[in-house]
Amino acid sequence: MYTTLPAFASPISKSVNEKNIIENQQTIYGIVIDENEMPIPGITVKIKGTNTGVVTDFDGEFSIEASENDVLVISFMGYRTQEVEVGENTNLRIIMEEDVAALDEVLVTGYMRQRKADLTGAVATVSTDEIEKNVYSNVMQGLQGRLPGVTVTGDGSPAGGTNIQIRGLTSLRSAPPLIVIDGLPTNVNLNDINPNDIASIQVLKDAASASIYGSRAASGVILIETKKGKAGEVKIEYRGSMGISSFMNRVEMLNTQQYGEAFWQAAVNDGSDPNAMTQIYNYDWHVNENGNPVLDNASPIEWLNDEQTMPSADTDWFEEGTRLGLQNNHNLTMTGGSEKSKSMLSLNYYENQGTQIHSWFRRYTLRFNSEYQVFNDRLTIGENVSLSHMNVNNQSRTNELVRMPSIIPVHTTDGGWGGTAMPLGMDDYWNPIRQLTMDKDNDNKHYTIVGNIFADLKLLNNLNFRTSLGVEYSTGNFRHIDFTWEEGGGRQDINNGVNTGWNQNITTTFTNTLNYQLEKGKHHLNAVAGMEAVKYNFSDLRGFRRDIEVENYDYGYLDAATGTQEVYGGGDEWTLLSYFSKFNYVFDEKYLLSATIRYDGSSKFGEKHQYGFFPAASAGWRISEENFLKDSDLIQNLKLRASWGMNGNSNIPTNALVNNYDAAYHSGLHGTSYGLAGNETGRLYSGYRRIRTGNPNLKWEATSQTNIGVDFGFLDGALAGSFDYFHKYTDGMLYEPPYIAAIGEGGQQWINAANMTNKGAELIVSYFGNGGDDFSYSITGNISTYRNKIDDLPESVKYTFGGNGLDDDILGRPRNSHYGFIADGLFTTQDQVDNSPFQPGKGLGRIRYRDLNNDGRITWEHDRTWLGVSDPDFEYGINFEAKYKNFDFSMFWQGIAGNTVWNDWKTYSDFWNVHVQKGLNHPTRILNAWSPANPDSDIPALSLINPNDELRSSTYFLESGSYLKMRQIEVGYSLPENVLSTIGFQNARFYVNAQNIINISKWWGDDAYTGIDPESPSSGAYVRPQIFIAGINVSFN
Repeated sequence: MYTTLPAFASPISKSVNEKNIIENQQTIYGIVIDENEMPIPGITVKIKGTNTGVVTDFDGEFSIEASENDVLVISFMGYRTQEVEVGENTNLRIIMEEDVAALDEVLVTGYMRQRKADLTGAVATVSTDEIEKNVYSNVMQGLQGRLPGVTVTGDGSPAGGTNIQIRGLTSLRSAPPLIVIDGLPTNVNLNDINPNDIASIQVLKDAASASIYGSRAASGVILIETKKGKAGEVKIEYRGSMGISSFMNRVEMLNTQQYGEAFWQAAVNDGSDPNAMTQIYNYDWHVNENGNPVLDNASPIEWLNDEQTMPSADTDWFEEGTRLGLQNNHNLTMTGGSEKSKSMLSLNYYENQGTQIHSWFRRYTLRFNSEYQVFNDRLTIGENVSLSHMNVNNQSRTNELVRMPSIIPVHTTDGGWGGTAMPLGMDDYWNPIRQLTMDKDNDNKHYTIVGNIFADLKLLNNLNFRTSLGVEYSTGNFRHIDFTWEEGGGRQDINNGVNTGWNQNITTTFTNTLNYQLEKGKHHLNAVAGMEAVKYNFSDLRGFRRDIEVENYDYGYLDAATGTQEVYGGGDEWTLLSYFSKFNYVFDEKYLLSATIRYDGSSKFGEKHQYGFFPAASAGWRISEENFLKDSDLIQNLKLRASWGMNGNSNIPTNALVNNYDAAYHSGLHGTSYGLAGNETGRLYSGYRRIRTGNPNLKWEATSQTNIGVDFGFLDGALAGSFDYFHKYTDGMLYEPPYIAAIGEGGQQWINAANMTNKGAELIVSYFGNGGDDFSYSITGNISTYRNKIDDLPESVKYTFGGNGLDDDILGRPRNSHYGFIADGLFTTQDQVDNSPFQPGKGLGRIRYRDLNNDGRITWEHDRTWLGVSDPDFEYGINFEAKYKNFDFSMFWQGIAGNTVWNDWKTYSDFWNVHVQKGLNHPTRILNAWSPANPDSDIPALSLINPNDELRSSTYFLESGSYLKMRQIEVGYSLPENVLSTIGFQNARFYVNAQNIINISKWWGDDAYTGIDPESPSSGAYVRPQIFIAGINVSFN
């Protein structure tokens, strides 16, 4: 039987129809939920034919006096109105069905709930279905491209490294967005959170929405609500999936024969004898009648070491170091509730084996929450607690796997490790398979507890007091063995040791709020006032000791080693005290007004500037509720919004106010140990060195933001969406600029010095269609753009972010701008070489740089310019969903366009020797390099040297970063009701899912992308893999 506490509701009208005041009147209790079983506050519950009614409270619950013959009318904007006969049932559980375009109508917006219809700020929401399609360790990685204005970038490592940016770059020292979990502001890494526990995600993008979080909200706020227990229901749900991941867009590297032929070409291009330039290959070649060198035969030597244990090989290093990664995700959730309590318990195991051997991520999580009503239902107490344990080996050797020459074998013939033959002139690089294998047990362990206990007391009918004490505790440790090793080419490390470490973070948050609601006639008021105190403490300890006799993890502890030892440690602490208030006012369901104030005090600033004031205000007009549009057949929803607000940023070290000194006890450069008694060995006295200069006048960095938006719904809600334009200005950015050497050691100093402007626009549109015959579908598209510019910098550092140091600086340009030379093709004839501006190292097949000032010389001072921006012109996402009977289908595409990236792969694919290390392997693209026999190529001629300084920043390495990817495609089938009732299940769904299976980058034009993936243009990036998943979701009660 379902029973709930009386709602904290106000009468819609004081007028009571006398016919309902009869002897058989009774108290009806109920809860109103949506189709995802989330409670809906603000629902109107009214006795039909009367003006008597109530609204549901924050938990979707209500109570009303009614008789058996009454009919309750339940209505709310965005949901279909329902009529329910009371009868003998005094406990009602009402599931509201959404109107076609009314998704996520009730939102958590910072210490309070609010109807989406009444929002005046810019808030992006994520549906439960979208969250459930996530297959990554970090839930935000699975939401990339789904939220306009929210940029999510990530890598393909097992731990799923993710960076989140809301509405572009806000500051030179931007903090990540604030993560708020069940009302508790946290510093948590989202890898700690089990995505299966998440019920909803809201992103507060504008200052008016986020300003109630004050100084921690300058980069936006992500609100996460986790799943809760439901009264009147016991439910057990299992979600499980298994899958594989594989590397995509692999680059073909030179095999041993191709490498030798390319080396020969590079040597003869330089005018050298190839046989004199290498001890590894033997060449037979001649010069033809036209004077061009011709290769007759290239053969590698048989053995690469004197011991003849390392034969010349043809190793595919990338194949050796990669694999099909396995994924496992198993989640069990149990929820239940009664008249006085609700509870939820979930258990999860998630494993992601990386696509590189011996890399993995494993997570175990436990979450529980409960809620109890006492004192005649006037007091609610409860807790939300999450515990997680992560075991991570996130090693990556991408760069080493692609650059290792194929002639080197993985193993020697006697079972040892192969390696570079340094006596034969090979350079100093390690066997990546040895590295991955020897570090396979050098993992890291993390433990996290995030939770809060709370009490909510109903003081008056419309006034509640809530208090919450939250704790975020995380600790990590590692114990790594540095093994001895030897490679067949002669490289070795005869020293071993044990390296261990421990760290701990504790954040406590104490929050008290008063919530007030008033509904009287056409007036609706919701207000909150509160205070919050936060304390953060960090400490760590690390130790290393050399010389361990047995290289075994059962033995390898610090006290088992016998050699010299080193100990390091540190700590940090800061506090934040805040006072805040916010009200939302609605008049006649048409006119909306909201205002927020936040007053923050931080221990990171001195007494003069310790507190910051962050106000915000917003307003809205629901035009569709006006008489001239209310009955329109075309427009069902039209709302204008405008907001202004201010957020702060205190993302600086806690010791930035004072001079910092440390003791580096070692002799030598920068050491603080001194031989005061004339001795340079033995026990030495230690002094101190300054490492930073303090600035007691530091103050808050402030970002003000204006937002103008419109929400719309047409064609009975079939077409809906929103548009937002924003303008942000950050003043007094906290910045630590470089300093001139004359200041002396420790001259770094934090200052308030730079200003930045950022503006952009966002659009999201959804269309919901019904094809009849049990077929329905929806299409949602979003697009967003932003562009920032630096308005001011200190005179001494104007050229830190690009410029020639004379008269060309970054002011007025985006922060992520590229600066360098313009590559103007290759020199293809001697006449071009002879009649071009002076350029040291120029020659046939070399890059020609443009003489911008026409002085006849290519110089760094006068021939560099601004070349492009790494921020895209726009980002977009397209989602398609369809249902036919018991089948469902979804597909999501994400892309960006208009940005320019530095293609680091080109330093390997187009040049033989521009790096410090020599003799690296290269992609097969290099075989198409310019030569007299291949004069139409646009790839520079191969060379063993770099006389033209072609690694310099230029347009040669800048390519289009635009891409379009199929991020997700899924097909599912749900068992029909008659089958479910037979087997006793409430729900059962089977599905297959694929991620990242199509990757389209720009392949045409001068800026075509020539690397692996423009999303990860670095040569050492752990590229996002393709993922294939099969899963099942079942529930029963």
